[in-house]
Amino acid sequence: MIVILYQDSCRDLAETAATELLRTFADKVEVVLVAAETDTTWPAAASWDDLLIAIFNGKDFPGPGNRFIADYFQRRPNTAQLLPVARDPVFRRPPEAAAAIKALQYDASASNPTARLVTRAGGMLGLRLQGRDSKIFISYRAKDGTSIARQLYDYLVTLGHRPFLDEAKEFDGETKILPGKPVQKEIDEALKGANLVLLIDTPSAPDSPWIKHEVDTADALLLPILPICFRDASDSRRGPRFRSLLDLQRWIPIVTPPATADPPLDAAQLELIVGEAEKYLCEIFRRKCRVPSVVEKEFVDHGFIWKVLDKNLLMFESSKDRNARLRTTVRSHCSLFDQIYSPAIKRFDEFLKSSGRGNYSLFIYDGELLPGPQLEEIVKSHSEDVIILHHQELAALIDSEFTVLGATALGAS
Repeated sequence: MIVILYQDSCRDLAETAATELLRTFADKVEVVLVAAETDTTWPAAASWDDLLIAIFNGKDFPGPGNRFIADYFQRRPNTAQLLPVARDPVFRRPPEAAAAIKALQYDASASNPTARLVTRAGGMLGLRLQGRDSKIFISYRAKDGTSIARQLYDYLVTLGHRPFLDEAKEFDGETKILPGKPVQKEIDEALKGANLVLLIDTPSAPDSPWIKHEVDTADALLLPILPICFRDASDSRRGPRFRSLLDLQRWIPIVTPPATADPPLDAAQLELIVGEAEKYLCEIFRRKCRVPSVVEKEFVDHGFIWKVLDKNLLMFESSKDRNARLRTTVRSHCSLFDQIYSPAIKRFDEFLKSSGRGNYSLFIYDGELLPGPQLEEIVKSHSEDVIILHHQELAALIDSEFTVLGATALGAS
């Protein structure tokens, strides 16, 4: 549940934000408005996906509102998510009960003033959607990424995020293991509790076996990875240094700061990184809300029974009895990436090998509908017995009894 706590002078903004949140996330979230002048409590039982947005407009935030925030934190000591929003550009200090969290400045002059608010909220909800521990995992090579990682960690904390910074990986090229905790086990546990990997892609990063392990593990968990690519201004190459991540076509280019820079990143660079990370998380949240819903409706409308096999990995099964002796079973994966990401196809195939393929196996992607020649190249690079298709093509495939899909069919078992 999203609760928007607002001062009386901000009611119009609160109502607009609620409308935009419901529209953006296809009515998959519940939004409740609460006046800060009203003495009340959270309108439902505490849940792992709760988010509190506090919109304020001046110094005198009402006492009941501060008590509402304090009670929210008290009831969720480890999971509370709060987004303070400052309407007045002059007064940006959050209410007293939320003083430790940096407020988001509302920009009334922007072409879409609530867009940043919705993106930030979507990013925070995206961290929660899989029911994990809401961490942003910062992956870095200690040799040339420590100061950047620590600065980014501190900045994320001020925004109310819960980043994870592994201090036990490497130091000057040597493994540094905490007593009683093997590094690989510690990394794996942290990644299981994460929802986004921010990869600090510095020149020495590809030489680290731990970063390679983190990338491979994240791919196996279908965790999104956002590379922050540090290159010298004279370097004409673009993109991440890790080949598999090039398929994502998503990274943040940053000119490598001078070795003497302290801190290494300026305010604009920090805001760029966080903004892109939250935008990515917001897109993923929307995709997780929308695509499985669209796919489920298509199967159900065609008389199939829909079943969730693995919510975290977005694996589903649809089945339909053709007659007393014949049943059609379809295993589907709704990809959270906006590109056809090869490691995701590999993970789907591994899931099918362990759980069974059914009659047909569908890898369903979102984003742009890829033209035939481009999709053929992707199909040729994979030998798995899987059909790759856009969710818009699903109805035609079902109507054709899984026989007509042009060049997008990779195969069917």
